Amino acid sequence: MLLAPPACVKAQDSLQPWKITRLTTSGLPYRSEAACHDPLNTIAVEIQDPNVYLGLNSTGPEIQITQCIAKFPYCSPPYHQPFNCTDIPSLHGMWSFTFFPTNEGADTKFWNPGQNFSLSFQLLLPQAGDRRRHTGQASFSVWENLRGLCSAGGVCSFSLREEVAPVSIPVE
Repeated sequence: MLLAPPACVKAQDSLQPWKITRLTTSGLPYRSEAACHDPLNTIAVEIQDPNVYLGLNSTGPEIQITQCIAKFPYCSPPYHQPFNCTDIPSLHGMWSFTFFPTNEGADTKFWNPGQNFSLSFQLLLPQAGDRRRHTGQASFSVWENLRGLCSAGGVCSFSLREEVAPVSIPVE
């Protein structure tokens, strides 16, 4: 009698960490509520997934690269809301990410592109009618793994420090 193999999400023994290879933030620093009409703030992230998932990419490229971009108005900070990544859903799953302040006591009424934050990533994998989910989280802070500056015109831009890239994210 032949037995079917157990439902398995991964084709390898354990999941390797995801890697953030690029991260940038840009926008306006803290201002009054009167500045709510200002241009959009942006966060862009490039994440690599070296894992091979059973039945999904076992014959495809070894590393999947996903671009995630979130744009939001100055007076609508991104905290606690999920953003879908810009990749079109495919056999390799659907990525999304959520922002969290690193200090829960922080003022979250406005977002500053130079402040510290955490990102939680989710990968939803379609598999034979079943959906599997993997998550991972990383924190980012200025001078630790981010660097940047603000121009005289008031626009700030921060990015992942080259010497700490890529940032590894343990996968659950």
